[in-house]
Amino acid sequence: MSEKDAKLEEAYGEVNLSLLADFALTNGISGHEVEMTRVFKTWTEEFADEISYDQLGSIIALKKGAENGPKIMFAGHVDEIGFLVKSIDDKGFLRLQAVGGWWGHVLPSHPVTITTRTGMDYVGVIGSKAPHGLPPAVRNKVMDIQDMYVDLGVASKEEVKLLGIQVGDAVTPKADFHVLANPNYLMSKAWDNRIGAAVAAEVIRSLKDEKIDANVYSVGTVQEEVGLRGAKTAAQKINPDIAVTIDTTIALDTPGDDNRIKLGVGVTLEVMDASYIGHKGLLYHLQDLCDEMGIDYQFELLAAGGTDSGEIHKVHDGVITLSISIPTRYIHSHYGIIHRKDFVDTVKLLTEFSRRMNAETLTELQNYKR
Repeated sequence: MSEKDAKLEEAYGEVNLSLLADFALTNGISGHEVEMTRVFKTWTEEFADEISYDQLGSIIALKKGAENGPKIMFAGHVDEIGFLVKSIDDKGFLRLQAVGGWWGHVLPSHPVTITTRTGMDYVGVIGSKAPHGLPPAVRNKVMDIQDMYVDLGVASKEEVKLLGIQVGDAVTPKADFHVLANPNYLMSKAWDNRIGAAVAAEVIRSLKDEKIDANVYSVGTVQEEVGLRGAKTAAQKINPDIAVTIDTTIALDTPGDDNRIKLGVGVTLEVMDASYIGHKGLLYHLQDLCDEMGIDYQFELLAAGGTDSGEIHKVHDGVITLSISIPTRYIHSHYGIIHRKDFVDTVKLLTEFSRRMNAETLTELQNYKR
């Protein structure tokens, strides 16, 4: 081990890059998450007492605690944004229907993967006109997705049909996994929200062979990007006492931003977003636990956007819920950047939270609102 790698491990603990790469690079846009839930299962089934699913496809890995122990739900959505094939023209070009929120500026000339009904994958590229001779009104305008197309490198609609591609097939951003110049920084597609799902998976993996009071449900929810759908059905199935949603948030530490939310701080505690207001008792409990453990943290408040917490906290008669965020640069594009420390510290905090949760602590949190 090099001196650089030794210092990194000493500072932030060991990071399972194989797990992170497997999570990030697996294709799974909203409504097409089955390959990703299989990956989630592969990395958790050895450490869980039970694997189950809701009827939308969210995967639930349970580590059992005491028979009537508190039920904790850790939710990280496994879907990523992408597209569906909307139409196929006579020359074999594919038109796109967006699944999730895209800014057209980030798309031209980027590769995508089209997955057929039989599971075959084909690579194409989102077409981009050369700038030579384009009038300023065209060159300076952000293209609408409805005007974009995928070039598969075929000559006709008939060739596309021979490949087995049809309307409704999933189109996924194609990218690679990179450890950057400073190895704390990791770049790949789909950190939103494979990194949150990886946190949920690592918590249950960290609790292997431990005897705890809490029943810990690590959940990979589906269809978050199109309406927080899997979070609602999974929470209805589990009926948790406490839920922590782990999702990405927009890092504001690049040129032109206000530096409020930064990579590499540690834990990011979300006070509120547009979909929910965090349970203050749980927020303060986790803040105090961070202080006790020597974990750095920052707070965020979002006026727009939401997480799975928006549906989970309303299930049945209400769930004690909070979101924890992993700051990420350039989300909803082909490549985002995260920091190892944020991942490692979040796993440490939630693992210790799980170890300590018992009936007495749950009662304290419940009484906070009474």
